[in-house]
Amino acid sequence: MTAVSRPNVPPTVSRRAVLAGAGLGMATAALGLPGPARPADAAVTPTPLGSLLGTNHAGTAGPGIGALAGMSWDRADVLWAAVEPTQGTYDDSAVHTFGSRFAAAAANGVTLLPVLAYSAPWAARTTAYGWSHWDVRYEVGAAQAAVGSGWQRRVTRTRISTGEVLQDEVVVLPKDRTPPADPARWSAFVDHVVGILRGTYGVEHFQVWNEAYWSAGFWYGSPYEYIDQIHKPASTAIRSHGGKVVYGGWPSVAAIARFTALLTETSAWSSIDVLDVHYYKPSDLESLRVACVAALGSSLPIWQTEIGYSTSPAAAALVYPGLLHWAITRGLAQRPDGFKLLWYAWQAPASASAADAGRYLRKADGTPTSHGVCLGALADLFDGVVPETYDTHTNDAGLTTARDWAAGSVEGFLVGGDKIVIAVHTPAGWAGTDVTFTLASLPSTAVAARVDLTGQRTPLALTGNAVTVGLADPSGSAAASYNAASTIRTCYLEVSL
Repeated sequence: MTAVSRPNVPPTVSRRAVLAGAGLGMATAALGLPGPARPADAAVTPTPLGSLLGTNHAGTAGPGIGALAGMSWDRADVLWAAVEPTQGTYDDSAVHTFGSRFAAAAANGVTLLPVLAYSAPWAARTTAYGWSHWDVRYEVGAAQAAVGSGWQRRVTRTRISTGEVLQDEVVVLPKDRTPPADPARWSAFVDHVVGILRGTYGVEHFQVWNEAYWSAGFWYGSPYEYIDQIHKPASTAIRSHGGKVVYGGWPSVAAIARFTALLTETSAWSSIDVLDVHYYKPSDLESLRVACVAALGSSLPIWQTEIGYSTSPAAAALVYPGLLHWAITRGLAQRPDGFKLLWYAWQAPASASAADAGRYLRKADGTPTSHGVCLGALADLFDGVVPETYDTHTNDAGLTTARDWAAGSVEGFLVGGDKIVIAVHTPAGWAGTDVTFTLASLPSTAVAARVDLTGQRTPLALTGNAVTVGLADPSGSAAASYNAASTIRTCYLEVSL
């Protein structure tokens, strides 16, 4: 699409429908998928923005999270220790409690994603074990004295290529993050839980463990062992009940290249229905998508079931536009369940410090944090629907649609065919005070405004197809305080057509 001037279409077809349809066709073409089959004059139902958005650990508030940006996904653990507190004895009340929460959420348009985790303490390995991965040899000694919910164990990590000792000390490793001694017990747990949740409550997606990587702190074992003894058996059990397998959230403490290499080395690509990673930039997701297409011939859905958890007050205004723009260009946002972004987490605990409380979407008292405010403002800008991309614009500051953000970036969107929204991101300390944008041809009735992080609008003058956006927020405003404390500052250009 090279311009947003009014197309010549029959009056019975809305301009919004025509442009939305064009965007969907371009998105599917980007993935090599067939375009939508429908009559030329058929209306297009906009995809709700909230269908891509969610959070973590909303608890009893879960059914009501849609009040923020229409969120429709929540995520919570189903713990092996709670379901099978002693070997062979299942407490199905724990499963039905989750099922009841799932049903209550579903009645309000929210899907609760179960995370099948972690080792039951009685099942955890007590003997010594070791493995090698990416030039490091790991040795975990036998369990010694019990300390709280863990055991003292000697951990040695050695650089294979140089012999350098990276770690050699006695530490306390949690029992429930230790690989199970008998993988068959894990498989039985998964089969039992999925059978109930799938059969009784209709749960479709199941996530297998969480961040199974040594330095993430949720899996003190080999990544190969995780794939072969945790992920693959769980995948088999989930699929046997007609469910879908969500990978266990590859964490950003390890590069995407390690993730894709692991899936290739273990022939695990075909055991996954949804690729899931945590806290990654669009460029990383693109690397994941490319590797997936190389392995399978097409891309699997790509989710981030954890993003955010940031003390930078304007972080939500940075990550959501960038990740959404990338997903839309790849056709993922227009596919059912092709793309999800779940902020970590919903509400700060009462014990959280003021700084830590700012990482969540809600403070302990239920009022929104800066992230909640920023997400709400963005959803309003998008009119609650998934927009198209709008990239036929230039600017005098050299800002581009970057995928890593550090040097500043812009992301352009076409909302419903009658509004352009451009997110403008500049680094703290950037020398410029304003940015002038030149857009594709505009109707004479177009109206422009600068929109801040909280949704406050300031009218801007259009000179032909050009408009200058000031970067400074009004002194004393909430937006000014959010941006002042952030490494990347953000504002928006809105042009109503």
